Amino acid sequence: MSKVVVVTGAAGGVGTAACDLLELEGWKVIGVDRLPVDRPGSLQVDIADADALTDALTSLSRVDALVNNAALHLYKALIDTTVDEWDAVAAVNIRGAFVCIKALHSHLAKTGGAVVNVSSVHASATSHSIAAYAATKGGLAAFTRAAAIEMAPFGVRVNAVLPGAVDTPALQAGFSRQPGAEQALIDRTPLARIGHPTEIAHAVSFLIDKERSAFITGQELIVDGGALARLSTE
Repeated sequence: MSKVVVVTGAAGGVGTAACDLLELEGWKVIGVDRLPVDRPGSLQVDIADADALTDALTSLSRVDALVNNAALHLYKALIDTTVDEWDAVAAVNIRGAFVCIKALHSHLAKTGGAVVNVSSVHASATSHSIAAYAATKGGLAAFTRAAAIEMAPFGVRVNAVLPGAVDTPALQAGFSRQPGAEQALIDRTPLARIGHPTEIAHAVSFLIDKERSAFITGQELIVDGGALARLSTE
C-alpha cells in the first residue's frame, strides 16, 4: 500500500513542487487548496474554514505524513493593516496548521507519521511591511516545537522547514513593487541566487522520511542560501 501524504497549499509554488517530488518518490499525494488542484484525490477547501477543513481531512482513510504549506502573504505596513487582514493571515498560516494536525492526529498516530510545517526565515529575521506574515511564521516555528513534544508519545515527528527567498509568484509580486529588489537580494545571499521550489520540496521529503530523519523532531531546517548566516550590518 502506498504511503499517503497530505500537502496544503498545493495549487502553486512550493506546494506544487512538493506534490510533484513526493509523487515521483512513490507517495500517494492528496493536495489541499482553496483553488482547484489538478491531481487525483485532491481536496478543494479553504484552509481558513476550520469546519470545512476538518470535515475534508477526517474523511480520509489513511495518512502517513502532513505538509502544512498553505500560506497567505500580506505586504502592508503594520499601522495600515486591519484587524480582519491580520486575522485572515493568521487563519491560514498558523491556525490552519493546528486544525490539520488536530484533524489528522489519529491517522498519523496509527502510521507513526510525520508533520512538516513550512515556516519562513521571517520567523527569525524579517523586513518592513510584512508584520502579519512574520508574526504567523514565527508562531508556526514555535508551534512546531510544542507539537513535537505533544506528538512524540504517539510516535509522530513534527519539524519545520524555513525557506528563504524562493522563486514563487509571491516573491515575484514583491519584486514588482521594488525595482532592483531582486538583484539586491541576490547580492546579499551568500550562494548568490534565489532558491527553487524543488529545493524546498527536497527538504520536506527528507523530514517526512522515516529512515533518513527518524531521530529528528522539533527542529527547524533553514533553506535560504546562507542568508540568515550573514550579519545584516555587513
